[in-house]
Amino acid sequence: MRIKVFDGILWGVTFLLVVTVFLMPDTVPLHWDENWQIDGYGSRYMFLILAFIPMAIYYGMSLTKHIDPKRMNLEKRKKTYRLFQYGLTVFFLILAAFFEYSAFNPQQDGEQFVLLLVSVLLIGMGNYLPKIPQNYFFGVKTPWTLASEYVWKKTHKISGYCFVMIGLINGISALVHFSYTYLVLMIGIIGMTVFIYVYSYFLFRKCSQKIDN
Repeated sequence: MRIKVFDGILWGVTFLLVVTVFLMPDTVPLHWDENWQIDGYGSRYMFLILAFIPMAIYYGMSLTKHIDPKRMNLEKRKKTYRLFQYGLTVFFLILAAFFEYSAFNPQQDGEQFVLLLVSVLLIGMGNYLPKIPQNYFFGVKTPWTLASEYVWKKTHKISGYCFVMIGLINGISALVHFSYTYLVLMIGIIGMTVFIYVYSYFLFRKCSQKIDN
């Protein structure tokens, strides 16, 4: 029942987002720079892509859950998987609605809102990453996390801490209007990605050496 209610809300909001696109001027702002100044215009129909992203994520995650070779693991943590599915869908719904609002109000400063929204997403994901079971479609997938359930669990635990830390730093930077918050966010995400990849490799290597000995 809960799933059907969410489906109905998703379809309803998506319909409103699509209708709103046809109420926009033919040419609308499509890109803002790091100082939230408009630096790109284009067709209003580009917003149709943004309007359908939440639906693609929601039903895409429903599909991958059923075709994943390790779907039994996901069934055991069904609530956690649904939380990510709902959370990511709502995040992109809010983002789509915000950018459509920005198309009608191009001079408003939305930098802080977007950064804080991203911070909430990172912190939320970080808290639940350690609960994601081993699977082939969702989570931190490196050759070594997929090869070892122990490496998967340890990598997701440390990844959770990284997500929360970057989310907090990004959120604080946004609240104090730090000029280079976007740069901090990008460096943080790239650095975290490299660290997690390397961490999973060395952890797997350490585990393999113990088995060999």
